[in-house]
Amino acid sequence: MQLLANTTSPFARIARIAMIEKGLDIEPTLVDPWADDPRLRAANCATRVPTLVLDDGTPLTESLLIVQWLEATRPAPDWPGLLGPDAASAAAVLSRAGVALGAIDASVHTIITRKVTAPVLFDETPVGLRRRRSMIEGLERLEAMAATLAGPKPGSAVPTLDTICAVVLYDYQQFRYGDQPWLPATPKLKALAEAMRERPSFGRTMPRVA
Repeated sequence: MQLLANTTSPFARIARIAMIEKGLDIEPTLVDPWADDPRLRAANCATRVPTLVLDDGTPLTESLLIVQWLEATRPAPDWPGLLGPDAASAAAVLSRAGVALGAIDASVHTIITRKVTAPVLFDETPVGLRRRRSMIEGLERLEAMAATLAGPKPGSAVPTLDTICAVVLYDYQQFRYGDQPWLPATPKLKALAEAMRERPSFGRTMPRVA
C-alpha cells in the first residue's frame, strides 16, 4: 500500500493514527497538494491528502472513508474498534467526532484562504469570523467533553474516533494558531493531547513543517 500525505494536514493525520492503531504502520509518501503533484493527481483527481492506494491499485480518498474501510477490513474483536462496542456508542462517538471535524474544517479552510489572499483580507470578513467562531466553539465544546474523551486512563487504550479527532484538532490549532489571542484556553484538552502523545500513533504524527 501507499499512503499519499503531507506533514501538516490534520485529515491525513487522522487517517495515519487510525491506520497505525489498526496495525497498518505505513511510512507515508510525502506529496505537496499545492504543487499539483502528479502522483497525487493520478490517484485522486481532487489532489487532496490523505489518499491511500491499496495493493491492487484501488485509491481510497478522504480520511473518514479510509477509517470506514479500516473498520470493514479489520473489524473488532480481532482489531480494536474505532467507533465503540455497539451502535449506541458509535452514535455518541460520531457525534463528538463531528464537533472536532467541523472545527478542523474551519481551521484548514482558513489557512487555505489565507494562502490565496492574506489574513488581513480574510480573517475579519463575515466568513472569516464565522470560521473563527466554529474553531472557538468546537474547542470549548470538546473541552466540556474532555473527561469522556479521555476515559479512565488516557493514552492507555486504543482511542475511538472522537478522541483521535479532538486531539488532532487541538494539536493543529496549536500548530497553526497558537499565537492568536482569540484561541481559548483548553487545559483538559491539552492534558489529553499530552497523554495521547505517549502512543506512537500520536507521537510520531505530530504536525510539522517538512
